[in-house]
Amino acid sequence: MTENSESPVDDVLDPPTAALAAAVLEVGRHVGEAPLRSPRWFALVATGELLASQPSFALLLDDASREAAESDPHHLTPIELDDVPGTADPLTALEHLEVPDIAAGIALACDLDTIRAAEGSADRARERLGSGPVRAVVAVRSDGSSWCSVRGAGRREQTLGRRLVPDLVDALAPVVESPGADAR
Repeated sequence: MTENSESPVDDVLDPPTAALAAAVLEVGRHVGEAPLRSPRWFALVATGELLASQPSFALLLDDASREAAESDPHHLTPIELDDVPGTADPLTALEHLEVPDIAAGIALACDLDTIRAAEGSADRARERLGSGPVRAVVAVRSDGSSWCSVRGAGRREQTLGRRLVPDLVDALAPVVESPGADAR
């Protein structure tokens, strides 16, 4: 995996950002590699709070996830949201998104065109990500911190960083600042 210039590989992430980065990677694994017709949305829930409020949730976690949640107060569990309109444009879907009150953040996985998802020139973006669609996973916590993963279609290498898709980061931030409120 590579990092963008904002977050060099030797940059140590603080614990909340590391938990957010782990959630982004988990969402990316969950959605897989097949093309997405519409964005997939996830509430990011503090796993410790979820386990405290719903102890039976622990039965759904594997041992590693349960241990991570018990040892890391910042651990996040992505929970896919189903009541989101199936539109290909994440900004349009965002107009109708409602974030559950329990959410500590929100994440989305979507396919974008290369130019929108990449920093810098179109030529540099095509070299790094390819010429096809780009899979982006973008997450924002209620404190405004963000983390992104961007991968070109058919490529295994990911670019990771705080603001790789700035328009989506900026659009998600106000929605998660007031959980439960309509995004409009």
